Amino acid sequence: MQKSFYLNFSIFLFLLLFISCKNNKPEIIKIESSIIVLDTINVPEDDSACSEIIASYKSKIAPLTNIIGHSELVMAKEKPEGLLNNFVADLIFEKGKKYFKSKNQQDNIDFCLLNMGSLRKSLPKGKITEADIYELMPFNNKLVVITLSGEKTNELLEYIASQGGEVVANFKMKIKNKKPQDVFIEGKAFDINKKYRILTYDYLASGGDNMKFFLEPIKMELIDIVGRDAILEYIIEETEKGNKLNAQLDGRICN
Repeated sequence: MQKSFYLNFSIFLFLLLFISCKNNKPEIIKIESSIIVLDTINVPEDDSACSEIIASYKSKIAPLTNIIGHSELVMAKEKPEGLLNNFVADLIFEKGKKYFKSKNQQDNIDFCLLNMGSLRKSLPKGKITEADIYELMPFNNKLVVITLSGEKTNELLEYIASQGGEVVANFKMKIKNKKPQDVFIEGKAFDINKKYRILTYDYLASGGDNMKFFLEPIKMELIDIVGRDAILEYIIEETEKGNKLNAQLDGRICN
């Protein structure tokens, strides 16, 4: 009898709570709104702390808007060959040779290999700012010279052909069925019995973008200049000479 009482009492409490919760459902009493006009008179007070933080970044960003050169045409990356590919590869090759020779008077660089993924933005026709170059190449990859055996260089050629083209300078190659043909380096036919010095980025030299052929070099020499800085330096020098930026397709890689 006592158990029955407690059971009935428990059911009663549950029903009471259920009905109570159901009846106490929140209701919207009223909605209020207001209009705040933002104009030259009614503006929020300046937050000095925020202003100081913004100013510190603004001083660093402002120089990026400086015009450092002018381009005669739009330059975009393409495969097997593109205007931007050739422009960047050629100037990196020239700058790399200059810095490399200052450290190694007797040595020379045979060709340059960069990657399509490092080119993140097309360059516009007309004004070129420092910000354009940071957007083009936002990475801090440094230049290195890798000496490879003929066999490893052949793997490099196979890689370029399998990718349908890459960013190269001082180099010519035809691609047929994703295989390299008629390869010329510095105007001479590729010789598998010869060693080659290749200018590239330290990221690629460490096997980046699946360039595993760089992982077994005969020699690796750091040039200690960031690729982006080499581009900026080249553009500023050309502008000081009164030259506009230009590039052309020359069939260095073709299907």
